[in-house]
Amino acid sequence: MNRRLEICCYSVDDAVVAQEAGADRIELCAGRPEGGTTPSIGSLALARERVRIPVFPMVRARGGDFCYRPIEFETMCRDVTTVARMGFPGVVFGVLRPNRELDTVRTDVLIAAVRKENPAIEVTFHRAFDQVVEPERVFRELGELGCARVLTSGQKTTAVDGIDLIYQLLRSRGEGDPTLLPGGGVRPSNVSRLLDLGLTEVHSTATPSPTEPMDPVLVRDLARIVHGG
Repeated sequence: MNRRLEICCYSVDDAVVAQEAGADRIELCAGRPEGGTTPSIGSLALARERVRIPVFPMVRARGGDFCYRPIEFETMCRDVTTVARMGFPGVVFGVLRPNRELDTVRTDVLIAAVRKENPAIEVTFHRAFDQVVEPERVFRELGELGCARVLTSGQKTTAVDGIDLIYQLLRSRGEGDPTLLPGGGVRPSNVSRLLDLGLTEVHSTATPSPTEPMDPVLVRDLARIVHGG
């Protein structure tokens, strides 16, 4: 089975280290205290130059909720277009309405913006998914809109805590539905519980704790388990 390990990195330095430690893909963010925001143009350019494995930049106007004001959303539209034009193979974003429903209109606008520049680009809907009502319905809606994968902790603090919903989504997953990418507290000590469900991808910040930096030893240990070594 071809399994993939995605590592969330908040700098190009960390992305290079994660690559050398065995990561298969990078989610590149800025704004660690905010839970991830759009990287700078300079960081994006350096990532294209220095990182050989796929890099999926986060596009998020700010921390906090996922209901964006008009200018914030316009900024995100321009950012996703920039990411696509720079040649990244994927992009990560998520937009909700105030009632915790998926904002299908704005999600469709963002997907259309990146696909206009690169029809093959992959879209990951991030953990805004963990706030939606009726996650099974939204999961299918995201597939219909064209999202390639959904990053989720199963609407709990960690993916292991949310394993029941993740398994439920996996079992009911049909043709055209997104790939499930479990993330949140994924560590070498628990990643096998997720892989044993039949999942093919996992996501981790590879940090000993939420306040500590990425640890290449954790990346190596995760990569060994994910890749079956």
